[in-house]
Amino acid sequence: MAQYQLVEKHTIEHHNEYYEVRITQDNDQTKSLFFTTNEENLEEVAGAIVAENMPSVKHWTVIPHRKDN
Repeated sequence: MAQYQLVEKHTIEHHNEYYEVRITQDNDQTKSLFFTTNEENLEEVAGAIVAENMPSVKHWTVIPHRKDN
């Protein structure tokens, strides 16, 4: 089971490294979920997040974000 923690967009500045699952379906509204994890396989973690939180979504991408010091 993938280990992750969803974080709110307004709290991501408190994390040195976080990831974004961006929904890339054919609609005008882009939706993203932000998360932190220690897992190495980001695609697996993102797949678990989408399956648990947005099961009807089929198209998504993972975007890593790293805070520069």
